[in-house]
Amino acid sequence: MQRYYPMRRIPDAFSSAYLWRQLAPLIPTLTRSTLWAGAASAFPTKGRVKSNLSETARDRGDRALEKAQRHFFDAPGLDTLVVRELTKIGSVMAGFGRAYLWLRVASGLDRDGRARHNLKLIPTRGYDVLMLSGLAIGTALGHFRGGSVHSHKWWDSALDADPTLEDDRENVEDAIEERLPDGHPLPAVRRFKPPRTLGDMAADIDDMYWAEAYGQSIKVTRVGEGESRRWLVSIPGTDHGTADSMPNSADLESNLREELNLDSAMRVGVIQVIHKAMMADGIALPDRTKESVLLCGHSQGGMVAVALGAMMPEELGFSVDAVLTMGSPARRIKLRPGVAMIAVEHDQDIVPSLDGTPRKEPDQRVVLRRHLIRPRRGPLFYAHSSSTYTETLRQLERQEKIAPWGKTGEVFERLSAFLPKDGEATRVMHLYTWQDILAPTRGKTWDKFLAIERPRWDPVEYGTEVELNEELPATPQELLEKAEEALHRWQHSPKAEEKYESQEDA
Repeated sequence: MQRYYPMRRIPDAFSSAYLWRQLAPLIPTLTRSTLWAGAASAFPTKGRVKSNLSETARDRGDRALEKAQRHFFDAPGLDTLVVRELTKIGSVMAGFGRAYLWLRVASGLDRDGRARHNLKLIPTRGYDVLMLSGLAIGTALGHFRGGSVHSHKWWDSALDADPTLEDDRENVEDAIEERLPDGHPLPAVRRFKPPRTLGDMAADIDDMYWAEAYGQSIKVTRVGEGESRRWLVSIPGTDHGTADSMPNSADLESNLREELNLDSAMRVGVIQVIHKAMMADGIALPDRTKESVLLCGHSQGGMVAVALGAMMPEELGFSVDAVLTMGSPARRIKLRPGVAMIAVEHDQDIVPSLDGTPRKEPDQRVVLRRHLIRPRRGPLFYAHSSSTYTETLRQLERQEKIAPWGKTGEVFERLSAFLPKDGEATRVMHLYTWQDILAPTRGKTWDKFLAIERPRWDPVEYGTEVELNEELPATPQELLEKAEEALHRWQHSPKAEEKYESQEDA
């Protein structure tokens, strides 16, 4: 049964004061945790006292994190309100920036025209300002240093034996390692069979999170041959949450760029991987636009999948005709017409709300949600975990087998049509993508902010702004009187009289 969470559906109906009242229980715990951390870091000498302080600070921090997780888990939609409150801050920042530049232009101080030019570069949406500011700060401080993107195919079912089933496993792994680039470890992937269900594609993603490859692992499966040929692609999400760029391009910078629908290193890597798999299967570049692809992604991987599902085949070089996402904040992008999509979301997962949009469908996608029971520890990690989403997807598939009707059943059928049928030929390829790390550089944040590429798109607008009227009647009796008054006015309006006259004539 679908649950209606007002804070997610109509976030504009809740004021800033309401949000801060909801967050008030966390403030004392977070304050104490911050003070302990500050005392531990400021203590001048090393030894048992500092060690005890550090241990206490870590313990307080863990307790504060656990309490915050439980608080957000038990109040679905609070995450949306927090993001939208931050968006308001972004709008204020943009307003100050525009006012400063306008004053320079109006006062005649903009002799070189830079202020007039920069005035056009400040976004009008507060959310875009936040994302661009994050990119600017990370770049200016030298944290975001991703360079050229590369990819490598390290296992192919048409050429290699399964290293998890081969009796002479060591020799098989040695043969594969010889083909890896210098210094790259052998990925510890355990699933080499073609997926038979959508749940299998989710399980493939869960397996690749633990691959420990040099870059981000991606599994590509070719199903069928000739005109019936199609492709299955499984894409994991964010690999690490640190600010510093690493060879694995599924990082914070890619998250920020994907929220702005800018080409990220991860998006470029996914496109490279798919083209490399099609090239290995002997498909010429001009013919690839006819190749039909199903993308399955978790978290950031789903963001990339939706972005590619919105692009034309001529632009991509292949045709994304189906998308399956799990826990992805991707409601700002509208799919290309004709693309079938299922978005799986947990009610208590905060990640799908990180784009600040209401939980409404912007296009033809079908959103399936599951309400979770809070575990004893780490509830938010549990809600966003790929293994939890794998189990959810398997449950949804079982439900559709029992009741395969309606719009949901139709979309499930379209996505399931990509899966291999009994006796159908398949070819599984494991690849990974990585990025070069550039030398650390620092710069001015404002200059970096202006230098970042601007999104060339219009995100989905939901039109859910609700004006808060603080003068609404407070008691049920007053509400009833107001409703009766409004009904009386409508009954005596010209429109109502015309309606009654038409009914009498009929």
